[in-house]
Amino acid sequence: MVLESLVSGKELMKHPLVMLFIAILISSAGLWVAYFTFPGSSSILGIAFVTIALVPVMHSIFVKEEAIEAESDSWTPNFIERHFTVVKIYAWFFIGLILSYAFWYAFLPGEVRDVVFEEQENALGGIERLKGKMTGDFAMESGPCKSNFVCWFWLIFYNNSFVLLLSVLFSFIYGAGAVFLIGWNASVIGVVIGKDVLQQMILQGNFAQAFLTGVYNGLGLLPHGLPEALGYFFGAIAGGIIGVAVIKEKHRTHEFAVIAKDAIVTLLLALAFLFVGALIETWIILQAI
Repeated sequence: MVLESLVSGKELMKHPLVMLFIAILISSAGLWVAYFTFPGSSSILGIAFVTIALVPVMHSIFVKEEAIEAESDSWTPNFIERHFTVVKIYAWFFIGLILSYAFWYAFLPGEVRDVVFEEQENALGGIERLKGKMTGDFAMESGPCKSNFVCWFWLIFYNNSFVLLLSVLFSFIYGAGAVFLIGWNASVIGVVIGKDVLQQMILQGNFAQAFLTGVYNGLGLLPHGLPEALGYFFGAIAGGIIGVAVIKEKHRTHEFAVIAKDAIVTLLLALAFLFVGALIETWIILQAI
């Protein structure tokens, strides 16, 4: 892969911020290549191209992570610090995609935008319809949880835990397949911010200022979005490390026990982040009712 030859996993672990620029570059390229080759499927294919470009690099990072775990005699408290380097790589990747997709959504002509972000628009439409059924007067009268805090919390936590399971499975089965899932979530958030940028354009008339305002307004997603994203990142790491260990047939050795313990702790940490995120999101929903 050209990307892997230009930027190695080792270099990314030393300079995670580089992933921000890589994400912007490959997502932009993937979007245009998908549009000109298979326009009818470009909204999904663009993310698939990003995944294809990044999986070899992320897999090499997981190989290094697995090797570090295998050399450890037992679990040590600094494992969070070790894994947090990979979390920072995922985080910059996530942020880079959000900025890229938000920019292109706001910048592209309407007829092109409708094609390359069709599935994201459909997903957001479904979310809005669901909100209409689950909040406001409808929720108070006949919604699934009404104003019950515990009910809302478990509903959100269950849904987020299912996404975490997918993140783990994607990384375990496809090496670094969670890149696709993370990329999809980033594209949806990018569209949300892009919509706000278009609204700001009407008010301000200046694209650069409108874009910065839209991104700033997007920070409102951070209270619950940040812990949820961290949970998915740690889940992807756990699945990736276990997957590499199985490929290298270390499940037949004592090293796998050490790696498995580390992966379990990482998953528990991911669930803890989702727990916090669900608490915050539940509080936000009840405030809106």
